[in-house]
Amino acid sequence: MTSNKKRGSGLKILALIAMLALAAGIFVLNRINYYKNFDEAFDPSDGSVVSFTVERGSGYNTIGRDLEAAGLIKDAKTFAYKTRLLGLGPKYQAGDFLLSPSMTMGEIMEELQDAKKETVRFTIPEGMCITEVAEKLASEGVISSAGEFYEALDSFDASGYWFMDGVKSEYPDPSGSVSAKANRFEGFLFPETYDVYADASASDVIKRMLDQFGKEFGTELQDKLKASGKDIKEIVTMASLIERETRDDSERPLIASVIVNRLKAGMPLQIDATQQYILGDPKALLSTEDTLIASPYNSYTNKGLPPGPIASPGIASIKAALEPADSDYLFYVLKSYGGDSHNFSASYEEFLKNKADYQKTIK
Repeated sequence: MTSNKKRGSGLKILALIAMLALAAGIFVLNRINYYKNFDEAFDPSDGSVVSFTVERGSGYNTIGRDLEAAGLIKDAKTFAYKTRLLGLGPKYQAGDFLLSPSMTMGEIMEELQDAKKETVRFTIPEGMCITEVAEKLASEGVISSAGEFYEALDSFDASGYWFMDGVKSEYPDPSGSVSAKANRFEGFLFPETYDVYADASASDVIKRMLDQFGKEFGTELQDKLKASGKDIKEIVTMASLIERETRDDSERPLIASVIVNRLKAGMPLQIDATQQYILGDPKALLSTEDTLIASPYNSYTNKGLPPGPIASPGIASIKAALEPADSDYLFYVLKSYGGDSHNFSASYEEFLKNKADYQKTIK
């Protein structure tokens, strides 16, 4: 009897030990998976790059909290734990770093140990075309020459960018500087302020700008794109026209409505921005000869949208192209030379009056 009791107690103890071992194993496995998951990139699909500063004297706990607040890592506590585990605390350096949500925590930790790289900043305003972008980058010393930028565009592999799928420009830019292959990037080099390493190549710069376009054209806008029934090239082309036609955000949806209404009516768009793109140098008032230039981008002699975008639109113009205002307008003209506001009209007679008023302001 006593022997059976002892055996029973022993079995209970063994069962308890087995349960504790199983629980411990599950706990360890969960912790391993926990830290493994948090070593993954915050957002593998977001290739955009941000400038991150580590102030002198910052400890790894502070750095971790700042990284989490910047949307670069998932968890500051995991960052601190891994830093202690690997003994990296003393190795982190003060300085400026270019980091991305697509980097793993391990890659970020490695980058923070090298602050010797010099960075440069450049700004691409909304409404610039590829040739203007190239010339600006070259003049500011970001790249060696505009030609280097064109060559990099011509050979750039854009297969990883969803918005470039199927985008093939049939025409080079009117200046002849950019090949048809390179010109497919017109409109997709997102206008923004960027920080890059001083030794960045032209391809690095192109990648940064395309990554930013992908970030800006997120899930919400992609849903609107699907709802519009248009493809990405049509929307960006329309947005580029809007961008070059007005600097007033409140007018962008109205400009978009005019484009939509004229397309539906089978009317040539007759948008001066396309002629300015062909000419290269802007003119206050186009001549009749300017509207007759033989070019696929001529919106006076050709119906429909031009072959592709004529500039890099900002997010406000892209949103306007996706959601035009509901209007019956078919015409618009600046209220005064050098101004930002337009007069819109549904009739040609009213347009002629508005145009005459505008011409009076040209001195």
